[in-house]
Amino acid sequence: MASSNSESGNLMDEFEEAFQACLLSLTKQEPNTGTNKDEIELEVQKTTNRFIDVARQMEAFFLQKRFLVSTLKPDMLIKDENQDLRNEIARKEQLLNKHYSRLEEWKACLSDIQANQGAHNRPMGGIGSSIGAIGDSSVAAGAGIPGISGPSGLNISQGQNRPGAAGMLSNMSAYGVPRRY
Repeated sequence: MASSNSESGNLMDEFEEAFQACLLSLTKQEPNTGTNKDEIELEVQKTTNRFIDVARQMEAFFLQKRFLVSTLKPDMLIKDENQDLRNEIARKEQLLNKHYSRLEEWKACLSDIQANQGAHNRPMGGIGSSIGAIGDSSVAAGAGIPGISGPSGLNISQGQNRPGAAGMLSNMSAYGVPRRY
């Protein structure tokens, strides 16, 4: 370990050297020079441990400096905390604004869907009369045709919440009901 009076410059240099050595040992590609796998693993382990030790020393150095600042100048610590809180509030306000804009988009989309469903769900005046014009009383009463509930028209409650409700209207032409959109 480095001595406790080591300067941050020396510690930073040691940290950088340990990092470079760790990367070199992990990325070096040697042709078959006679080194075996165990030697390479040992070198990687050794350089990694050195890097971790220097990182711990540097962390201890910064914690000591932070402690000194907090005891000698507590107002700086409070300023840092206030700035962190301001940044967090700004980030959360941006997130809220983003959610509000998405909520407005979804509300607009939902109102468009409801408006379109309202246009499709209106009773079509010609359906009941067209069915009656066929002359078959069972067809006019809606027997055997899903979605028809008697001579008044469509039974909207069966298909208004399904995405295939419009398809039900288009399939009615198979039963002799003309399409009127």
